Amino acid sequence: MADEKEVEYYAAKANAWFNTKLEYDKSLLVLSAGAIGLLVTLLTTVGVNSFALLFVFFAATISFVICLVAVLAIFKCNAKHLEELIAGKRTNDPVLGFLDSLSISSFIIGIVLASVIGLATATTEVLKKEVIVSKEKETNQSKVPLRGSFNGATNIAPQTTDTAKRSFNGAQNVAPPKQDTGTSNTAGGSTTSQTQSTDSGGSKKGAP
Repeated sequence: MADEKEVEYYAAKANAWFNTKLEYDKSLLVLSAGAIGLLVTLLTTVGVNSFALLFVFFAATISFVICLVAVLAIFKCNAKHLEELIAGKRTNDPVLGFLDSLSISSFIIGIVLASVIGLATATTEVLKKEVIVSKEKETNQSKVPLRGSFNGATNIAPQTTDTAKRSFNGAQNVAPPKQDTGTSNTAGGSTTSQTQSTDSGGSKKGAP
């Protein structure tokens, strides 16, 4: 009875160990595939503005691809290793050990590079917005002083013709007076001569 319990306990531990290892490898597989899709989406939608960032994109994608391939190779080697255990071989598989180290190392490197890409992309977007806002402020500031500094420039413009006429209006008041006396004397003399000629003509008619 005790032997059966020990066997069941050992079977439960072995089953839990295998399930844990499989879930670990499955998690790496799913996360690596999702990270590759995310990187491709960022590259096609946001794009890159430097060769350095493009290199980081490439390195991160390669890291996740290596992790993906390593996990798939682990699944294949696990089956072969189980067959060897059933056959009575009690040694560790060095290939599985290498693939385990390769998968976790490449996944960590990919996560670090993806974080760098995310920070660089966010920083670039923030800087672009700041540049746009600063340009808009400079444009608004350059327009406002022009309207204010040259407002009322018509006050220094040359005066129009109407203004000139109004400035010399009434200039006849300072003109020299007219010589009316000579004109009146001339007119009086001509009138007297006309009267004398008329009288002389009348006297000539009444003489015979």
